[in-house]
Amino acid sequence: MPHQPTLAQTYTVTVPDEYTARAVADELAARGHALVAVREVDWAHRDPDSFWFGKPTMRPHEQGQWDVTSVATGPLPDEDEGWWQAQEDQAVRLLAQRSGGRSDGSGGGHTATLLRTFTRVGLVHELDDSTVHERRLAALAGSPPRTGDAETHGSDDVDEDLPDGPGDSVRLQAVGDVNWAELEHAYGTADDVPLMLAGLAANDAQWGDYLDELVGSVTHQGSSYSSTAPALRVVAELAAAPQLSPKRRLDLLYTLFLAAAALHQARAYEYRPEPHHEQVCAAVCDASEDLLTLWPVVSRAEQRLLLLLAAVPRLPVPPHDLADPASRLATAMIRDEDEAGALLERLALSNADLIELAQEQAPLPSRLVAALEVLLMDR
Repeated sequence: MPHQPTLAQTYTVTVPDEYTARAVADELAARGHALVAVREVDWAHRDPDSFWFGKPTMRPHEQGQWDVTSVATGPLPDEDEGWWQAQEDQAVRLLAQRSGGRSDGSGGGHTATLLRTFTRVGLVHELDDSTVHERRLAALAGSPPRTGDAETHGSDDVDEDLPDGPGDSVRLQAVGDVNWAELEHAYGTADDVPLMLAGLAANDAQWGDYLDELVGSVTHQGSSYSSTAPALRVVAELAAAPQLSPKRRLDLLYTLFLAAAALHQARAYEYRPEPHHEQVCAAVCDASEDLLTLWPVVSRAEQRLLLLLAAVPRLPVPPHDLADPASRLATAMIRDEDEAGALLERLALSNADLIELAQEQAPLPSRLVAALEVLLMDR
């Protein structure tokens, strides 16, 4: 039975010219988007009645291009709102790509508010409720409903509630080999990184504070800097230390995997990698082989992170029975890339966050690593 959500989605598709923009607008209206407008990029900066009149542009590289903005309301085929919204996101992304443009996904808000406040400058389509109803259901009829079988969801939860707490200090070898003052992190010179690493090596009650400080500096919000790879080499050395509690080691393995995945995230979602992403990924991959020697003596939660780390450079791992979705995908990646690609497509039938990764044309190895991160965090 059709479901009417209280929230609607908003879209902006940016294309090279007005002719293409109007064609995109027609297609969005054909999908039942209730309001669709076509406007030149930064039109408000040239309107004397606009707040933005005369102000500097924030889109200097898109001057002369055109935006198509729209509001997509319901109904949806059923109550699984997140799934159908993800399907519409993907449909609009593909439309943007076919038109030589881009769409960064949807925003959202209360339907009545969005319809009332939508900027009608350049409005080319305003559909009545019955037309919206007919076209939305027809458009979404071509998308599959979310599957719910055990294969796509997995049944093997990994317990990450591990023993934690201080322990004996760790003696690190690699810290003094780096001229940190010549390097940078998110807040400037990296000459304070040795203090953060020393705080971690002390392995005392302040350990968590030092880890937060280090992560916030050298891998700030997924970024990379000249200090990131050297710092993560030390983190990998620390992760191998037997003095660490399992929970602390798991935290470091997470840090390493997420840093290595940043390069592949950029490639998978087709935005430009940062200058140091490749160096960081290489440093973590180099360390992963040594970290795999921990396998026989660590918990299943730590083994899963080791498995994911091994999947990035496709290192062999010992036999295991880890069967959660992230572990199954990582195992398939190590065994056969095509098999992993097929598994990603199956997983995307139940996980809305994987739809884009399963259908994009970006390199498959990067899409697979990006999917590992999605699955790891989707718990």
